[in-house]
Amino acid sequence: MFLDDISLADILLEGLKVLGMIFLIWTLLDVADQYPSLAGRRWNIIIYGFVLMLIGFAIDWTDEFINYEASPLLNNLEVFVEEIGLIGGLFLVTLGFKSWFKFMSRFLGITSRKS
Repeated sequence: MFLDDISLADILLEGLKVLGMIFLIWTLLDVADQYPSLAGRRWNIIIYGFVLMLIGFAIDWTDEFINYEASPLLNNLEVFVEEIGLIGGLFLVTLGFKSWFKFMSRFLGITSRKS
């Protein structure tokens, strides 16, 4: 179940990705709490996207010391969850930021060049 050949550098670097994403999500939640008029449904979509990406990064980190390839079902599940987390999270972050920028432009009274 566990790998025999463990790379400490990979565990450390991928662990830093996970910690960085946790810090980012914590910061976004803190900012949303400080400025509730600027946060809302659009901001939540961005946070949900980063949470999905955190799940993908966490699964990617665990495969450094857990041998998911020992079981074909477990390996497929690991790949599926990791990729859905990363791709789905990126998609949600993109949609959330696009929507949030439209909201902010209306909030600040800024017109788009495409209008």
